[in-house]
Amino acid sequence: MELHELDVRLRIAELEYLLRPVRVAITRDHGTVTIDGVHVELQKGIEVELPYWLSRAIEEEELGKLSETPMSLEDIARIHFTTLSTRTPADLEQLPQYFYQEAKEYIKLLDERVRRELNPALLEEKQKAQQYLLEIADKRLLIILQSLRSPTNIAELYSKLSPEEQTILQLLQKALERWRELVLPRPG
Repeated sequence: MELHELDVRLRIAELEYLLRPVRVAITRDHGTVTIDGVHVELQKGIEVELPYWLSRAIEEEELGKLSETPMSLEDIARIHFTTLSTRTPADLEQLPQYFYQEAKEYIKLLDERVRRELNPALLEEKQKAQQYLLEIADKRLLIILQSLRSPTNIAELYSKLSPEEQTILQLLQKALERWRELVLPRPG
């Protein structure tokens, strides 16, 4: 796997996040939208299932509200605590689905609010969220690197990794195999 393949796989993970279906409660009449040839009536008071990217646009236009609860600083702080408490790959907990995408979007939305509202509390919340996310990623990457020394640890660890983390693990495994082929003498 080359870096280009890494970019493609991470982009695919991002597209899966944007295309996932979510429930939206429609708060204003808007008429009909057509998605992949399917007509969806946006009528006040109903709840519809739409791709996430469209649901965000509907929410931004104040036509509806997402049914799912957005990520918060408390969510990231809880994962930060459990991740930094991890000692071995066996102790590592699986992240919630779309964790990195949701955390990235949460920080982006905070950044937009900081620019609009000039609120120091929002700036502090954004900085904490960024720091927690960085420390979570660093700790999990350290565990991935430590696991590369033991194939049994990798098998156990793989199912606990996010798609983004699985991608970097595969890249590192292939790079190490190639390095061994080129640098170490062949047995025999």
